[in-house]
Amino acid sequence: MVQSQITFVNHKLDSMEGYDLEDLLRSEAVLLGKGTFGFSYKAELENGKTVAVKRLKDCCLREEEFNQKIQELAKLSDHQSLLPLRAYYYSKDEKLLIFDYMPTSSLASLLHDNEVAKKAPLTWEVRTRIANGVACALEFLHAQGPGVCHGNIRSSNVLLTNTFDVRLSENGIFRLFVPNSKFVLIPGYQAPEVENAYDVSPKSDVYSFGVLLLELLTGKAPLEASGKNTGVDLPSWVRDTFQEKPIIDIFDSMLLHNYQNFGEQMVQLLQLAICCTFKNPSKRPSMVAVTNRINRTCSFRS
Repeated sequence: MVQSQITFVNHKLDSMEGYDLEDLLRSEAVLLGKGTFGFSYKAELENGKTVAVKRLKDCCLREEEFNQKIQELAKLSDHQSLLPLRAYYYSKDEKLLIFDYMPTSSLASLLHDNEVAKKAPLTWEVRTRIANGVACALEFLHAQGPGVCHGNIRSSNVLLTNTFDVRLSENGIFRLFVPNSKFVLIPGYQAPEVENAYDVSPKSDVYSFGVLLLELLTGKAPLEASGKNTGVDLPSWVRDTFQEKPIIDIFDSMLLHNYQNFGEQMVQLLQLAICCTFKNPSKRPSMVAVTNRINRTCSFRS
């Protein structure tokens, strides 16, 4: 008999309960996108709740191991800037992860979708808040134990609330797959030493964060972030441009009116991003050093 109930990972969150698999199947589902580990949907339930559902592809773990890893992931998402895993469903042929739905969409949409960007332009203050939110989430993860990392940092996984608070998604999902699984990570964010999803590490997270920071600074999409043969190799592009043109030419044209007031901050964060994207992992800073540098450089309202 197929399991008909969803398992909630935190029973203190009573407001999230009150629906099961049948409610999800009856809901109006809208495809949000295809990611590294499966498809994501927006599901509007009959009880008025709206949730995000990730349908995992090629997940071969046995139920006991899957349940154990889910509980580990839930504990590793206990930070305000990480998207919390609310519930999951397991059967032999179907594995679903259920999260809060973020109506403001993703950083990728706000940076690279012209129609979305017009509705919510990203000011310098908002961009630095986003960078700080992602950095704090990664610092928290890396402090949880040796080798603990996010593993799939990219702007489409940086979800935002209506007030532009970060909710970093897909935290550690690679752990739900067997080590010989073949996943194609986005080349533009991938550290040079990473060949597959199980090669990721805290230092490769730092590299990916550096690319994300360059994306915030330049407004350009990393290599293949929006599809095959699109975007640029941001670390190489920035280093080449830095040698050939004035530094102001590196920054997103949408930020140039901020340069007089925030130029020093912009240059310092550019230098930080370059350090994060060193090819040699041992030369990259820790996320503790990264968050400290961001907080020394920028001021954030409490």
